[in-house]
Amino acid sequence: MTLKIKFKRSEILANILLNFAGLCIGCIMMFYNNTVVSVKNLIFKIIVFAGMTALIFNLWLYMHRYIKSLNKVYALEIDHLGIYSNISKHTFLSWNEISYCRMKTVQMSSGRHSKIMVHAYDSSRSMIINADLLDIDKNELLDILNQKK
Repeated sequence: MTLKIKFKRSEILANILLNFAGLCIGCIMMFYNNTVVSVKNLIFKIIVFAGMTALIFNLWLYMHRYIKSLNKVYALEIDHLGIYSNISKHTFLSWNEISYCRMKTVQMSSGRHSKIMVHAYDSSRSMIINADLLDIDKNELLDILNQKK
């Protein structure tokens, strides 16, 4: 039996809106009319430009995930062979490669985010699953992964 988990569209849309709002604020800050060009103003604009670049990349990432959800691509598929992740890029990890799974909560500027760490025997193959983007309870997903392991 294959467990297919969808993207949580509401979470993705909220991130898209927040990134877009940040870009709008950045544009206003960037193009605010200043007649005096000083070093402080230049440094400020460079910092704002760097932040806007990061927001554009993040916006692209969430738009890509939203398009995947509209095309009915599952975020995560779990079956007898292993875990297929389509959250960022298509990744497969078989059960015999997995050593253990655990939950990690990360404090970020946008709040606390839950990540499920799937540790492989080869650490370069380990997988990080952003549980906030999935349409399943994070504890239920962790239980399923540990039962399959």
